[in-house]
Amino acid sequence: MFLNVVLPVVLIVGIMLAFSFPIYLAFLAATIYLQVFVNQMSMLNLFTGMFEAVARNSLLAVPFFVVAGNLLATGSLGKRLVDFCAVFMKKIPGGMALTCVGANAIFGAISGSAPAATATFGKILWNPLREVYGDEEAAGLITSSGSLSLIIPPSMSLIMFGIVTDTSVSQLFMAGFIPGILCVIILATYLGIKHRKDVSNVTREPGERTAALKRGIPALLLPIIILGGIYGGLCSPTEAGAIAALYASIVSLFVIRDIKLSQFVKIFVDSSRTVARLFILIAVSTAFSQALTITQAPRALLTLMQDISPFAYLVMINVVLFIAGMFLDPSAVNLIISPLLIPIGRALGISPVQLGVVYAMNISIGMISPPFGLSLFVSQMTLERPMGLIVKGALPFICCYVVALILITYIPEISLFLPRLLIS
Repeated sequence: MFLNVVLPVVLIVGIMLAFSFPIYLAFLAATIYLQVFVNQMSMLNLFTGMFEAVARNSLLAVPFFVVAGNLLATGSLGKRLVDFCAVFMKKIPGGMALTCVGANAIFGAISGSAPAATATFGKILWNPLREVYGDEEAAGLITSSGSLSLIIPPSMSLIMFGIVTDTSVSQLFMAGFIPGILCVIILATYLGIKHRKDVSNVTREPGERTAALKRGIPALLLPIIILGGIYGGLCSPTEAGAIAALYASIVSLFVIRDIKLSQFVKIFVDSSRTVARLFILIAVSTAFSQALTITQAPRALLTLMQDISPFAYLVMINVVLFIAGMFLDPSAVNLIISPLLIPIGRALGISPVQLGVVYAMNISIGMISPPFGLSLFVSQMTLERPMGLIVKGALPFICCYVVALILITYIPEISLFLPRLLIS
């Protein structure tokens, strides 16, 4: 039964992707096949399911965070983050590299988009980094640091996973915070050890820290608003996103005035296109997940894997997600694997919240892994450097993320501590 369902789906999707059809059309065709020819259900059920998928209140968080991230990338708020981190890291060995990691971590707590982070800080930090560390390490650092946005809430990967698998987005946001900080610590430790002999001869001007802090406050308040509101129980992720978008709009237009009204219109147009693409994928992925569930394919797969241990299952999931992330778009990975991931995990006693963080970690690694990691191509376009140089520079940082992934996978409390603490 499992092979009879899965093989035709793989063939449909594979052939359509080979002919350069958009991914959502490929999976829509597979969903129609499942609903009509396997489940023998009306097409009306398919379109009703797609409509209901994008009519959820939790999805309102997506456009708000997209707008907030685009405002940060377009105006001077991203530069203010870099300046703030640079001043405080100036005298530390590897300070400029740590500035890149720190700025990306803060940006990740606002935008949730790795490509946006890579493009934003690639423009700002490329020349300062390459002057100190050379092209290879600078390119690898910019590319890999952007992946923090997929782990630290409000991660788009966590939102998409939560919607497709019907897992609480609020709990996923709580679960992603400590793993995100762990990744920052591991990256910072690696850079600190590598550049421990670097001695900075740069002097710090009197009042420089205070000036950088004052200049950076408009940007630094954003993650405090978002994470503080969610973890403090003051607002939902959707409300936090709305407040962040409104705050960024007011600050950019009327306080620091770094964005003109004409740019503001373009930001909303670009954000609308991004959100439309995401919503189409969400609608199709939800319908595909429902159709696959009705076929009993997940149950059949669970029967095949009934003797597997939780440890072995987590090893298998990491291998599958890691390889899939190297070749497929994150949305495709979510579409294909998530509907099968949760039922088996639940049956083995593994929390879906932990699986969501493991999924996001693997996606973050896949984004910077050859041959088709999306952030690699964004970095290549932004930095205008050969792909081989970028990949070589990213390899040590991929290893750092793998270390974090192993810890997060086999120490569940890293992901589950905050949800249990704040919800109990």
